[in-house]
Order: sequence, then structure tokens, then C-alpha cells
Amino acid sequence: MDAATLERSRQLSLRLTRNRALSVHFNLGLRAYDDGDLAGVVRQRSAVGMLPEGGVDSLEFMALDWRVKWLEESRDEALDVAREITVRYPNDADGILELGHILVDLDRPDDALEVFLDGTKKNPEDADLWYELGLVAERLERWDTRHAAFRKTWELEHELEPEHRLYLTEDQVVETVSQTIERLPPMARDALGNVAILVEDYPEAWIVDEDIADPRILGLFDGPDHAAEHQLDTVSQGPARITIYRWNIERTCGSVEEAEEQVEITVLHEVGHYLGLDEDALHFLGLG
Repeated sequence: MDAATLERSRQLSLRLTRNRALSVHFNLGLRAYDDGDLAGVVRQRSAVGMLPEGGVDSLEFMALDWRVKWLEESRDEALDVAREITVRYPNDADGILELGHILVDLDRPDDALEVFLDGTKKNPEDADLWYELGLVAERLERWDTRHAAFRKTWELEHELEPEHRLYLTEDQVVETVSQTIERLPPMARDALGNVAILVEDYPEAWIVDEDIADPRILGLFDGPDHAAEHQLDTVSQGPARITIYRWNIERTCGSVEEAEEQVEITVLHEVGHYLGLDEDALHFLGLG
């Protein structure tokens, strides 16, 4: 190997090392932000700023910079930096999502709606942008936009596993469901009777098309509740069913243990619906 080839190899190795360092510092900064650790985010932002592959104009530096300003409670400055990211990196879906979330947190849903509408035009294959558009449209009671956004989310996701799967097996989900039911008070457990509890990967299209729920629901109770199921006019509805959606639960969790806990909460939530509890009562019980 000649000297020129050796030098190119060395430069490539150095660049890869620095890129790894950039990724490590950035992710440590995100973790510190999630923990509310201002000093930690500042420290990682400084490290990113000093790297040749980083610098103060890099996407990673700016993404940590708005988080620093947010933790410092400089909300307008944080918003300005987040907006600048979408100007400099117009096709970065994460930047668009973050700007939209900031606007929602600032109680500016109309502005967030415009950000997500523009984002879905630039990134039409990004399911997260369509989903967030649907949520904001729901908040604003823009029902046509909500329906179209959730339908597009479903089309993009229904055949694809989550990008970062935990691989919670169906047997694990079924076992967690069974254990949850066994721990119910005897009266509640007996009331379930012939309620079918199913495990599926992802909601079926009719759930979105008929505006039953959004495409990322964790579980669904469908059918007559306990008080109504013996009435003659509920016979045509068929037996009550509780469905647990494995992929959607995995999407919200960071470990198998966390996913199993979420399965338990979801089962209890849907059992609560069967027993006649509404969303407010379930939130009060910590099962929202």
C-alpha cells in the first residue's frame, strides 16, 4: 500500500471516529434534556460545537441549542432556533417535528398545523409527520384534515414493523394479558365472561376509516359493555372484544419490561371501558 493510500485510509478512519464522537455527544445531550439536566445539555452542546464534523452551524448543535434555551425558559429564543433549523435543513423531518411540538407546547396549535402541513408536503413518506398533523387537526376540530392525516399514517405503517422493534413476542403479550386478568378482583374478573382478548400487530383499516380511533392506538374495546350486552338490541353487535396492538405498544416503549407494563395498563384501560368507565375516570385511576 503506497503512502497516498495509507493517508486516505487514515483520514477516513479519523473522520469515522469523529462522526461517532458527534453522535455520542448529541445523544448524550438528548438524554440530558429528557432528564431536565441543563448543565448536561450545555456540556454536550459545547462538545458538538468543537468537533470539525459539528460546529455551531451544524444540525446537531442547533438541536441541542434550542433545548438549552428551552430549559433556561427562554421560550421565544428556543422557538427562533427551531425555526432556523427548518430553514437551513428544510427536509429534516425531526426538525419539523420538534418545531411543531414547541408550537403546541406554546399553545399555538394553528401555527403547528401549518408547520405539519408544510412538513408532509416536503416529506410525504414520513408517517410521524402525518400522525402529528392528525393530532393537531383533532385538537382544532379540523375533522377532514384529521381523517386524511390518520388514513395516510395507516397506509404508510400498516405493513411495516416499527423501525426500532423490541420484538415482544405474541406469547409474551398473551402471558402478560393473562397475568393481568388473573390479578383483577374476582368480581371484575367474573364480569369479563366471554369477552375475547386478542393480540394483533396493527389496527385494521376500518378503525381509522370509521373514525373509531387513530392508527397508533395501543388497544381497543369494541362491542357492548357489560351493562348493555344482555339487552336484545345489542345481539347484532356480536360479543365484546378487547384488542391489544403489539407494534404500537413497542413504538412507545424503550425496553421489553416497559412494553410488558404498558400491555398491562392497556388491558386494564380496555377492561375499564367494558365495565362502563369513561376516559376521565380511567385517567383518574392512572389508566389513561
